[in-house]
Amino acid sequence: MFMKRRNVIKGFTVLPLAGTLFPLRSLFANGVQELPIADDLPAATNIFQSIGVEPIINCRGTFTIIGGSVERPEVRAAMEAASKDFVQYDELADGIGKRLAELTGAEWGMVSAGCAAGMKHITAACVTGGNPEKLIRIPDLTGFEKSEIIIPRS
Repeated sequence: MFMKRRNVIKGFTVLPLAGTLFPLRSLFANGVQELPIADDLPAATNIFQSIGVEPIINCRGTFTIIGGSVERPEVRAAMEAASKDFVQYDELADGIGKRLAELTGAEWGMVSAGCAAGMKHITAACVTGGNPEKLIRIPDLTGFEKSEIIIPRS
């Protein structure tokens, strides 16, 4: 018998409880430490090749399907600084949205995990009109005012 995806996901709900019963020290508790790498992996080996994935030469630009982009040093520094504290995700998204609006002159801003994720967020916002009650009903669009998306064929 095959395990259903829903049952697997339900199993993840015990992870927060497991963390309270069996607390582990964070890898980052005393500053940044490098993740352990297997002893049999030569230092010069590409991390992707070590798991059987061949790196490619990117001649296309920034595309989600080929890993997005290599972060600039400033981005890595910001990520490092942000990794030292916990914040409420909603407050973080709100603060980032306001700051991006200031920088760009737009009404609002949002950071996504890539182009495909951004398109998903935009589509959800369009069909729900920002209504959180509708948001949790996706992908069932029954009764929504907007239930179709028109995109270029190309």
